[in-house]
Amino acid sequence: MKLRIPQFFKSFALRALTQSLAATLMPVHLLSQTNVAPPARHIIICVDGVGISTINKMRDEGRFKKFQPPSRMISAFPSLTNAAISEILEPAGAKMSAGYEDNYFDIGGNRMRGGIFDRLRGGRFIRGTFRELFDYHPSAIKSGLGYVAPPVSTYLESLSDIIRLRQKAKQSSQPVFFAYSGATDSLAHLGGEGLLRRFLKQLEESIEDIVRGSKVPVDVTVFSDHGNHFRKYRRVGLKNPLRQAGFNIDERIKDQKSVVFPQYGLVGAAILFTSASNEQRVASIVASVDGVDFVAFERNGVVSVVSHDGEATIEKRGATYRYQAVRGDPLDLLPVVAKLRKSSGSGLGSVAANEFDGFIDDSDWFAATCDGVRPDALRRIFEGATQGVVNRANLIVNLKDGYYTGNAMMDFVANIHATHGNIGQEQSFGFVISTRRELPAYIRAEDLWAALGAPRLARREMGQQKRSTN
Repeated sequence: MKLRIPQFFKSFALRALTQSLAATLMPVHLLSQTNVAPPARHIIICVDGVGISTINKMRDEGRFKKFQPPSRMISAFPSLTNAAISEILEPAGAKMSAGYEDNYFDIGGNRMRGGIFDRLRGGRFIRGTFRELFDYHPSAIKSGLGYVAPPVSTYLESLSDIIRLRQKAKQSSQPVFFAYSGATDSLAHLGGEGLLRRFLKQLEESIEDIVRGSKVPVDVTVFSDHGNHFRKYRRVGLKNPLRQAGFNIDERIKDQKSVVFPQYGLVGAAILFTSASNEQRVASIVASVDGVDFVAFERNGVVSVVSHDGEATIEKRGATYRYQAVRGDPLDLLPVVAKLRKSSGSGLGSVAANEFDGFIDDSDWFAATCDGVRPDALRRIFEGATQGVVNRANLIVNLKDGYYTGNAMMDFVANIHATHGNIGQEQSFGFVISTRRELPAYIRAEDLWAALGAPRLARREMGQQKRSTN
């Protein structure tokens, strides 16, 4: 007998089979859709010691036009690499720098650390510093090759920096690739702005090559930690006046007459260590030396600023700062105080005029001084004198433009074309450019990472995973 299946069951079975096949194939269909638009990568490059004026000149020549307009990045004070980059990368996981540069005075150990032998030992050069966060950072030995026979060796070393950076970026598949080039600072010091700009042209071409070769969209950000001032320089003489006043320049604090004066590079600021009871006297002696702008030191939470013909104090209360002249006006800020006090009377400042006690909101100070001769001076001097690095100096000596100090041996190696370290515009203003978004015209070092969207770095994540498994 032939079995007859009702039409109702035939239709039901067909629908069930169709739904079953659709359910089986659905994930494949959806997966193919999700791969249509891969996420963008973000390549971030830190170029040491490139100032805003140099980038603006290159933009005028038609370079870096694929980037948004550059912002002025206001460096730490003093405007030295270790302190500045550590401040920039603190939100990304960097620890406070042990010293202002690699060669620093260890207060607890009462000795100098970070000399050439420590630098050439890669572990000590990288481990525990901001350098741990970079996916590409040249070794200590490679960085030192630029000083062998400058400026030729400096430029050749810089070109090898670009080659390695490009290779590493192309090999990486990380969402954020973070690279550092210190060759730019060496070129500025030893080769001049011409060689530096030639390097930056090569860097721009390498960036374009990386972007063209990428299988996914790429955003690029380039920033620096401070600027460099290109001009003629004279060495400032700090040691003899101190010796004539009865002090000794020592490698450690031996007694009340000891002053430790770390010598590194050729820079626009000096760092002095001595007994706290000596600070006022040493500041007065050094401030009278030709080429010194001012000397800053901290006592009981108040920062004193001493110049040849003036003295003032800086105090901080919450998010406000007060500048009070003891004699003269060493930072030329009394007109700013008067202007801000006047604006406060019309409700534009932080306090009413009849309640004005000299404390002015940090944001008002920033707006009034970010483009000044000494950009954002009040906050930078206060923060530099009260924190900044682990082994904080007793005195920070800010030199006038055109003066430098540092290791005398360097004078025999090369002719100095530029330097950094002081609080002036050219040495303080780094830059930030990005293809991702337009940034504020002025950005403090401590705010840079947030302005970039607080990128998560692969090296930091790897470090956290290692610590959690130990």
